Amino acid sequence: MVKLVIFDLDGTLIDSRRDLAASINCMRRSFGLPEWELAEVTVCIGDGMKNLVCRTLTDADVDENEALQRMKAFYAEHLVDTTCLYDGVADTLRKLRENGVKLAVVTNKPVAATEVILQKLGVFDLFDDIIGGDSGFPLKPEPESLLSLISKYGFVPEQCRMVGDHYTDLESGRKAGIKRILCKYGFGDPKSEMPDHCVDSFPEIADKLEF
Repeated sequence: MVKLVIFDLDGTLIDSRRDLAASINCMRRSFGLPEWELAEVTVCIGDGMKNLVCRTLTDADVDENEALQRMKAFYAEHLVDTTCLYDGVADTLRKLRENGVKLAVVTNKPVAATEVILQKLGVFDLFDDIIGGDSGFPLKPEPESLLSLISKYGFVPEQCRMVGDHYTDLESGRKAGIKRILCKYGFGDPKSEMPDHCVDSFPEIADKLEF
């Protein structure tokens, strides 16, 4: 019986592409650089903000730490301009909680930004735990954050699931010894990881779990 479901954030719970791209382009403009297309920025998302910024500066010679600070400052003011939950997220999360499942978010995004986004989108209170990229654990695909949650609640890996759209989510779940569900609707890249289940929409996740 599944007792704990751990979710990625971007590309799994929320579609945040446009706000992230806007923040990257604001940063680029501040250095006198041309904007990137949405698709160009999207393929750079998934391994934390620092990597996102570095990947979107491959055509420039600027201080990456300064660029990161500029991007984060703009993003902090525009977290949910266009960001939204994927269809069915709120209702499905409530269904899982009603069935006694503990819910957690593990994301490489900073925890403060993550909490604000979830609060503004009305689902913050549905989660038992939120772990961000600055919560003291190695970033996904390392499994320490997942293992800490499993240990905290006294579960065994067989009672837990990792849900995400990116290879970092799937790899961290594999390393933690738990089954993985790939969200094919997201914008991540599973690479060579082989999930245990795939879903085309968020509500399908509930069908893949045994309560």
